Amino acid sequence: MSHILLTCTYQREAFFVLEYASGKSLWQMILRDGNLPMSRIIFYTAEMVVALQFLHSKGIIHRDLKPDNVLVDKDGHIKICDFGLAKENITGQRNNYGLAGTRGYRAPEVLLQDEYNAAVDWWSFGVIMYEMATGKLPYSTSGSILNQTYAIMTETPDYPSYMSEEMLDLLSKLLESDDTKRIGLNGNIREHPFYSTINWDDLENRRLETPFQPGMPSADDFYEFPLPFSTHNCNGKNLKDFSEVDPNWNWQE
Repeated sequence: MSHILLTCTYQREAFFVLEYASGKSLWQMILRDGNLPMSRIIFYTAEMVVALQFLHSKGIIHRDLKPDNVLVDKDGHIKICDFGLAKENITGQRNNYGLAGTRGYRAPEVLLQDEYNAAVDWWSFGVIMYEMATGKLPYSTSGSILNQTYAIMTETPDYPSYMSEEMLDLLSKLLESDDTKRIGLNGNIREHPFYSTINWDDLENRRLETPFQPGMPSADDFYEFPLPFSTHNCNGKNLKDFSEVDPNWNWQE
């Protein structure tokens, strides 16, 4: 499952560089199209299911899942990136706490600063699916954290009439304020009717045709630009002309 997980984090003296994702991010797709075709929603979210289940099986929660952090590679497969807020060793009962993530994608238990577990990623996943289908967030990010939490706990998102029954049912189970009942952590999301067309074995082994293949642009389309390193973050060390490429990375695969 490592082919759908990338890291893009700058911490102290470590700088991890992602491979180039010519399909850009889901956020850029949403900005351009408003809402995505159902074929893309099913495929991309199914790959995200595989990625999240892999992370959670290793005791890792992402805590900042959003369309900006879901990239699309040259073959049309998704890549989850930016693990700067991820937490390790989160298994079993909820055993982490603290406000983390991006406004609009935080689960209610995060907003309430309760203890939480991997269910927070499934809430963010539901928000992303809703945004892919509608071009907007299910809950407003305006006002205080208290106002946002109150809206989540008391209001139902506006589900457009064009949504299928399967999507409506799945979204309602993902955007479940009670984290102990939220699908993903509770029940087998792969068996939900929304994914009835997905062969999970073929998906995991990249045998399914992707709904969109951006390809790799010509080398002439690339250009260099300076990376703005913060002297505060790098403890004053001079990173001029710094570059590093994993010698085992074959970008053409």
